Amino acid sequence: MNSARLHRLARHLRELAVQTTAAHDETLPSLSVLNIMEDVAHHPETPIGEIARRVGLAQSLVSKTVAELREAAVLVTRPDPADGRRVLVSVKPDTLEGVLRQRGKLPISDTLAQTHPHLNAAQLGRTQDLLDELAELLLERPEASTP
Repeated sequence: MNSARLHRLARHLRELAVQTTAAHDETLPSLSVLNIMEDVAHHPETPIGEIARRVGLAQSLVSKTVAELREAAVLVTRPDPADGRRVLVSVKPDTLEGVLRQRGKLPISDTLAQTHPHLNAAQLGRTQDLLDELAELLLERPEASTP
């Protein structure tokens, strides 16, 4: 596999994840919103500048997105006690528990079947097995944690 193909695969897997976790009546979030939400879920109480650095987005876009998600009652912010010019960002606790973790447990089988109708049942099962194996090999390190 080369890097271009890896990028295509990564984008496709992200799209599958979004389709699996989005409610039927929801507009699918942009990749930047997803990256910000994922980062904040993994790094609560973090300043906007740090989020921007980790996700590779402009601080102005992160600030705007955080403000929109705060208005939507998804994120919460509070002044940084160490530096009053900064705010610390976290996922709203009931959003984290009630939505993100629940949706994160949804199986991908239906989404795979809908988006890949050319695959038969055996191929769909093998695809899921391979994705599970990749996750174990690449993501499931002892120091890794998930929200």
